[in-house]
Amino acid sequence: MIAPIRILRAIARLNIGGPAIHVISLCDRLARDRYQTRLVCGKVGAHEGDMSYLAMGKGIDFVMVENLGRELSPLGDISALKELRTLAKEFDPDIIHTHTAKAGTLGRLTGMSLNAVRRKRSRIRLVHTFHGHVFHSYFGPLKSLAFVQVERFLAKFTDRIVVVSPLQKKEICDKYCIADPAKVRVIPLGFDLQGFKARSDSGTAMRKRLFPAAPDRITVIGIVGRLTGVKNHRMFLEAAKGLLEASGDQVYGFLIVGDGELSEELMNYAKELGVSRAVTFSGWQKDMAAVYNAMDVVVLTSLNEGTPVTLIEAMAARKPVVATEVGGVPDLLGSIDREEIEGYKVAERGLLVPSAKPIILTKALLHLNKHREWAGEMAEKASQYACKQFSVERLVKDMESLYEELML
Repeated sequence: MIAPIRILRAIARLNIGGPAIHVISLCDRLARDRYQTRLVCGKVGAHEGDMSYLAMGKGIDFVMVENLGRELSPLGDISALKELRTLAKEFDPDIIHTHTAKAGTLGRLTGMSLNAVRRKRSRIRLVHTFHGHVFHSYFGPLKSLAFVQVERFLAKFTDRIVVVSPLQKKEICDKYCIADPAKVRVIPLGFDLQGFKARSDSGTAMRKRLFPAAPDRITVIGIVGRLTGVKNHRMFLEAAKGLLEASGDQVYGFLIVGDGELSEELMNYAKELGVSRAVTFSGWQKDMAAVYNAMDVVVLTSLNEGTPVTLIEAMAARKPVVATEVGGVPDLLGSIDREEIEGYKVAERGLLVPSAKPIILTKALLHLNKHREWAGEMAEKASQYACKQFSVERLVKDMESLYEELML
């Protein structure tokens, strides 16, 4: 009997978002007779939604290393590194696969330190997935440069680097010179999207709960994500103001799904702009299929992204999307059909707008409202694409091929 491939999988935390769903799906779906996985994660932040319930619901046993969480702390990081080394020695993995920046650093340092005293034939293979990156829009220029230098160093000892889109590979290899392209594999994200694809009445009930004054005649424009600077919710609120000023007889409602350290600040900014009556802050929601069904349009205003799961879910749910042209978003929305004189681009599967240009976002939203039949046809095509390209079955097949390649 062939011994299973042992994978130690590390992620900074299981907060609400694509990386957590991705990691949980891999732990759940990899062939149990061929792979044995141990999941290690840090503590979720105070203002973040926690997805550990999803792992527990699937019977995934995970180990909590509290200091592996997002916040940087020299003493805490050293403590997390020691715990990871202990766990790795006990589990004796064939592969350490890390996800997100901090877990990627500490997890690979763990593998490097253990490999230093192992024979070459028994060394641990190291894999890291870039779901996004922190090389701009998160920190100041000096700190961002430091992260680039750290990743360049770690890449020298990493067997394979996984990116989630071709554009992200170009950034990692060409723009930031992190790694040799031969080490880098493009493996798109994968999810169980059937619940989003199925039509249901759950969105109607959600709509009535969130917008009780006029749920039937209102056009709901939503955004999903952590309330933090890089997501740039201010642009969404500024576009909401422009849309309300140009609305005429159209009634709009704006739904902000998520929580974070900027929650109070953004609520105050909505009041300052005079749009608070039309804006609903819902916090995190577990029934995301109902949330998307309650929306008419989904917006993304991020300054930096990998492949945003919120857009994949929105596309699967047949919702027209408008997003800033950053990171892997253009790959997701497809080739450009035309560029409008108002400044936005019409792509195969959605509209692209420049980052930090709320006036152009307003114009793009007005375009969708004016051409609803066309927007619906575009959303239907986007749903077919998302459900095929980002299926969990395809993700598992691609990842198993990578692991088998490493173990040859």
